[in-house]
Amino acid sequence: MKDVLGRPIKDLSMQEWWGIPRREINWYPQIDYERCIGCGLCLVTCGRTVYDWDFKNMKPIVARPYNCMIGCDTCAKMCPKDAILFPPLGYLRKIRDNAKVVLKARQKLLEIKKNINSLE
Repeated sequence: MKDVLGRPIKDLSMQEWWGIPRREINWYPQIDYERCIGCGLCLVTCGRTVYDWDFKNMKPIVARPYNCMIGCDTCAKMCPKDAILFPPLGYLRKIRDNAKVVLKARQKLLEIKKNINSLE
């Protein structure tokens, strides 16, 4: 299956983010249709096929919310009318801290370093 831009659509909702099921993390865009002008930047900017397009109303649809990369808000930053909303950063930081993501990321890097050094 492909999106309207011809990109393959994958279901990323069953993946985990640092041990947390993706569907337990409510990080995805919501569209304020009162502000949205239907420019399509969100659709063409998103590399994870979160959006589909409603050609009747010429507006984006958040079709695959859990495909959104945790922490990504590029579509919102690109929106000329600030019509795309995400949860507050504090929400994301709380999840990060509760899951000890900083420690896990550091441990992963140390493991990679160890593997690289063993090849030398």
